[in-house]
Amino acid sequence: MTAREAVDDDWHRCFIALVPDAATRDALAALPVGSAARRVLVDQLHMTVAFLGSIAPEKGAMLAGRLGAVVAPLLPQRAERSEYWPSAAHPRLVVVPFAAGDGLAALEARVRELVAGLGLPVDDHRPFRPHITLARFARSAGPAREASVGRASPRAALPPGETTLDVVPRFDTLTLYSSTLARHGARYRALASMAVPLA
Repeated sequence: MTAREAVDDDWHRCFIALVPDAATRDALAALPVGSAARRVLVDQLHMTVAFLGSIAPEKGAMLAGRLGAVVAPLLPQRAERSEYWPSAAHPRLVVVPFAAGDGLAALEARVRELVAGLGLPVDDHRPFRPHITLARFARSAGPAREASVGRASPRAALPPGETTLDVVPRFDTLTLYSSTLARHGARYRALASMAVPLA
């Protein structure tokens, strides 16, 4: 396990996420999102498994110390075609969804069990929909078909639904993050990280 020295201010907007390996991150970063969308930085790409919110530093330290208990070998994953969420008519995100099988649902269940066992909060008002967010649109964005027109290259003009990853996606760490909201989007800080073996 690797961990950074966390201070009390680190335990806000915490979440647990799978982090893609370098080849998967590069492939995700190469997918077109359209000129109107703001990309997530390549080193910040992740798949949220559980969002916790603000937690006490003592509980956070316990969670970081037990993160390895939920890690198990993970098969290469199956990415689906990129999509606009919640819809093309009202785009907020460009995402790459993943099939919930291949160990992802089981990992999410183990994470929830660990979090609940520590008495920590978890945002469970939405079902687990495994995905990686590639980019975000401003709240004022119009229909995605208009917003997605790219200027850099013909490939950049392809809307989600017509683009797929050219690698088999893999994840190499399960990481506990904190999130800080900034003017140009959230920034994530890794508080603890466990290597995920490949099945």
